[in-house]
Amino acid sequence: MAAAWLLVFPTFTSSQEAEPMVTDRPDFTESASTVAPGRFQFELGYTFSKTGDEERSDFGELLVRIGILSWLEGRLGLNSISLVRSSQADEEGIQDLAISFKGVLYRKPDGGSAAVPQVALLFGADLPTGDSNFGANAVQPGAKLALDFSLTDRLNLGSNLGWAYLASGEERFHQGVGSVVLGYAISEPVTVYFEWYGLFPENRGGGADHYLNGGLTWGLTANLQLDWRIGAGLQDPNPNWFTGVGLSFRL
Repeated sequence: MAAAWLLVFPTFTSSQEAEPMVTDRPDFTESASTVAPGRFQFELGYTFSKTGDEERSDFGELLVRIGILSWLEGRLGLNSISLVRSSQADEEGIQDLAISFKGVLYRKPDGGSAAVPQVALLFGADLPTGDSNFGANAVQPGAKLALDFSLTDRLNLGSNLGWAYLASGEERFHQGVGSVVLGYAISEPVTVYFEWYGLFPENRGGGADHYLNGGLTWGLTANLQLDWRIGAGLQDPNPNWFTGVGLSFRL
């Protein structure tokens, strides 16, 4: 997950930093930007969520982004540790590993029209490496199309359209994904955002799950960013509400 283009200004940028750091957290929407060739970007965090009497903590959420070409990055989502507490039982385990790539299909030039977005494609898969109660028993491929619109110097709009082929026990099913996020830079280091996203599994009697969330990013330096988010589901999805914090840095 994450606030893709939310840091829109170069914060405390040195002469060696041509571009501001763009992260794919804390929102759900992925950015249409890639990490520069030869650079490594680490994005990690913690999320607390609550559904009824069940409380869940996810530690780690580590995404490693590796710049390969000017338009291509490799991505490694390392296993998070999950702890679940409820009136029935307590569980803990490790989530699945994810490997993916992001490629920029169209890079918006400086001064380009606000109506024309930057466009990127993400594709990859979750691998069945986690514990059985927190991971799947099969490879789960997926892809997303990411769009970034620079509406003004301070206001940005992002959107994702995606698909995944998921596993639940012995069942396999397709799931659509959609999101829209609006970010506003209230100062040079601080950006706030508000987002909707939805999950649309096929052949599900209860229909889609819809979520709203908001939060902020705070760029402490050109290569270090903090973030916070809070959100909730709209009609009994899982989780009913959630909040989290994160840290991102670039080498």
